[in-house]
Parts: sequence; C-alpha cells; structure tokens
Amino acid sequence: MKIAAIIAAHNEADHIAPVLEGLKVFGLHRILVVDDGSTDGTGAVAVEGGAEVLRLEPGTGGGKGQAMRAGIRRLQSDDFDFYLFLDADGQHDPADLQRFLDHLAAHPGADFLIGSRFQDRAKIPAKRWRTNALGTWTLGRIAGVTWEDSQSGFRMIRKKVLDRLQLRASGFAIEMEIAMKAADWKLRWAHIPIQAIYRPGPHRSHFRGVMDTWLIAWESLKC
Repeated sequence: MKIAAIIAAHNEADHIAPVLEGLKVFGLHRILVVDDGSTDGTGAVAVEGGAEVLRLEPGTGGGKGQAMRAGIRRLQSDDFDFYLFLDADGQHDPADLQRFLDHLAAHPGADFLIGSRFQDRAKIPAKRWRTNALGTWTLGRIAGVTWEDSQSGFRMIRKKVLDRLQLRASGFAIEMEIAMKAADWKLRWAHIPIQAIYRPGPHRSHFRGVMDTWLIAWESLKC
C-alpha cells in the first residue's frame, strides 16, 4: 500500500520538523509540505526534514483549503493508494498513523479514515470541542453519516475517492467539505482514536473561532 502525505503549513518552522521526523518510520510514498506563504522559513525546515515542498507565495495562497487543494493537484497524477493529511503545528502525533495502518490491515476495504479525538476530548478547549461536537452531529444528520470528529485534520482517504470530488473551499471548511461530498458515495468509514495535543500556555492557532465555524457550516450546507 502506497501513501502520499499532504501537510498544509503556514509559519510552522518551530513545529514541522518533529512532524516530518515522526513520519519517516512509516516509509511513505511521498511527503508534500504545502508552504502557504510562510515568512519564517517553514519551507526550508521542511526541505531539511526530507519533504517535498510546494511554495504558495504570499498573496497567492488563501488558507488551509487552498493549500490542500494545491497539494492534491500536485500529487493527483501519481500512482498511490491513499492520501494522508495531518497538521503541521504538532497537534497531531505522527505515531498515531500506526493506528490507521492497523485498522487497514484488519479492514482493507476502508475508504475514509478519520482521526477521532473523542476519547481524549478533555484535553481540547471546551469551547472548541462544543463547537466541533455540534457541527459534527448536525452535519452528520444532514449527510446521513455518523461521525465522531468530523473536523479532525488527521485523516486518510482512498485516492480514487478524493480524486473524484470537486473541492472549492479555501479555509478550514475544506475538511468538512471533503467529508460532506464523500458522504454522497457508498463508502466504508472508520474512526481511529488519536491523541489531542494542546500544549500548556497560550495556544496559537490559525483557526478564527466564530468566523471559521460559520464558514465551515455554510460551505458544508452548500455541498
């Protein structure tokens, strides 16, 4: 099984190296970092970490969705089995990828595997989890799919599934858009327990709270 990873990154020079180091043990087919207009040398750190880098210059990017779509376009012509997505900021432990692989070994027909922080939700800021839970339940009812953590950025998607989706979201709504559009197909879904990593002290996030939550809901309802 061949897996190609896409990691969208904006100003993550301080965090992306351990993410890439953690992925090395899995011998992935390709690891592509999409550097979305970073000004802190994120791309250079990613190259040093052994990743391919696709640079979106400032003013040509547009957030996580556009970065992910650019990464998908770059890899689409290649021959592999699964896309892997995870965040560049260290909130996902690359070691948890083994849980995805273990599930696929037992259930090789799975099409869409979503990392679920459900069992570790006490570590997630309460406001963020409540918003996620409400959106997951509501949009799951609309889509006819039971999700645990629909906005999780740690996921594996079978290539032949993702390649047929017409994606347009530019921000964080991309993850919900993918799930909603994939729900139109008869897929085999899986929820994989992963860690929720939130470091002590002020949390820096590119997620814009109410604004991004509203955009996620709006884009999802248009799917």
